[in-house]
Amino acid sequence: MRLLPDRVFELEDVSADVARDLVDRVFRQTPNILIGIAVFSVLGVFGAIVTGSYWYAAGVAAVLAAGAWRLRLISRYRRDRDSAAPVVWARRSLRASSAVACVWGAWGIAAAFETHENLVVLIVCVQGATVLFSAVHNATLRVIAVVQACLTLVPLFLLLVLSDDWTHRLYGVFIIPFFANVLSYNTFLYRQTLKLFRADQEKADLLVRLESAKQELEVINRHLETLAAMDALTGVANRRAFDLTSAREWLRAARDSTPMSLLLLDIDHFKAFNDFYGHQAGDACLRTVATAAASVIRRPADMLARYGGEEFAVVLPGIDLPGALEIAEQIRSAIAHRRIQHDAAALGHVTVSIGAACMTPGAGGAVENLTARADAALYAAKRCGRDRVRAPEAGGAERGIAAGVCLP
Repeated sequence: MRLLPDRVFELEDVSADVARDLVDRVFRQTPNILIGIAVFSVLGVFGAIVTGSYWYAAGVAAVLAAGAWRLRLISRYRRDRDSAAPVVWARRSLRASSAVACVWGAWGIAAAFETHENLVVLIVCVQGATVLFSAVHNATLRVIAVVQACLTLVPLFLLLVLSDDWTHRLYGVFIIPFFANVLSYNTFLYRQTLKLFRADQEKADLLVRLESAKQELEVINRHLETLAAMDALTGVANRRAFDLTSAREWLRAARDSTPMSLLLLDIDHFKAFNDFYGHQAGDACLRTVATAAASVIRRPADMLARYGGEEFAVVLPGIDLPGALEIAEQIRSAIAHRRIQHDAAALGHVTVSIGAACMTPGAGGAVENLTARADAALYAAKRCGRDRVRAPEAGGAERGIAAGVCLP
């Protein structure tokens, strides 16, 4: 079959996936082959009984051999489908199909010499039905249907039209429009099948692109969510993220009856810093303070946020007041050790004041109560001299720790 170029199989103008689908359809004919073997075997047995001719027995043997070849090829295709290109398997199928068609054609030649008129009609009808059936099921590779039709019908046509019997000639004449209709129907089915396969391939490609676009969109959305929750200047959480997180953690603490602490810290004399060094230096100072405070926050549940201006907040779920005061002092100390120059301040470097508060949420409480307590403690720290940590006492009084402790 190397006499036929690859383009005859019409697989070069379609994608690799569509070409594979077209060839797959040709190799899904095990039930059809078994039916064909059964029909011709019954016909051969019937012909042998009626005529006593050994040619029919030979025909049955040929049908069985050709059918076995095709079934073996189908089994091999299912096992080693990806071992060769679709056009290679198309050639192998064409060889096997041509062998089967030659057997069918031999049946037609036998019919031309048969004296039993009813047997002739039966063989011709079976030949016609077989060719039409093959044209339908080989629509994805038109060359197979064309070759089978030619090998089956052309010998029969020539023998019938050259016969001395006028009824045989009449049968031969009817083969011409039948052959043309078979090829036309096969072409129509091929185009419709190819259209469906291409539509399926385009749909699959579209689904892949949609899935890829969905994943990209999810990445973008996660990035946007991160940006929406981040303070652009300092890189820590922003006020919106603080409000959402503090409210969520408050509800969780209320459900679990666990304490929740909050720190509010403010850069001391920050306005004077901006006036003295300029706003660019002020922005750099904010970033350094945020970095120093973040270095102390190690638990995933804790959150550092820019509360507003030069103020920062730290949410500490599940931390009691002593623990919160310890973390606050670590933050104050970490910032002080950065030694950010501040000639407009008494100590000559940037310091922070921190207010700490802790509550175990109860019925009717709100996270704003915790924020108000931390804010009051922060202003108390500033009134007491700054660069210190303060927290409310149980009765509403305040106590202080760290540098320059100031008690009432």
